[in-house]
Amino acid sequence: MELKCQHAVIRVSDVTAAKDFYVNKLGFRLLEEAGNFFAVAAGGIRLSVFGGCERTEPSEEAKTGVSLIFRTEDLDAFAAVLKSKGILPYGEVIDIPNFHKFLEYEDPDGNVFFLAQYYVEPI
Repeated sequence: MELKCQHAVIRVSDVTAAKDFYVNKLGFRLLEEAGNFFAVAAGGIRLSVFGGCERTEPSEEAKTGVSLIFRTEDLDAFAAVLKSKGILPYGEVIDIPNFHKFLEYEDPDGNVFFLAQYYVEPI
């Protein structure tokens, strides 16, 4: 048998702000919403976003152990779109030759995600 990542969960303190971020700013397609929850299609992965998480002050120690990588075909163009919406990366583009280049971002709750452009298929 083979396991595949099909579905990820993100916990946030403010579902309304998170929905605006993931749907309106990042552009993911809304699949469903109810009460303190919504889900979006992120490529072949379903992201379910649940409220009820307590927001902590940003710090290097407060980072979670899991980060998501969102793939784009044109890192520079998509980063420019995010910048036009007020979403700025932390640091400069990191380029790993013969694999991918990426930028690090955070959602409104400090959940880390990366925007990446792959040179080769990762698996």
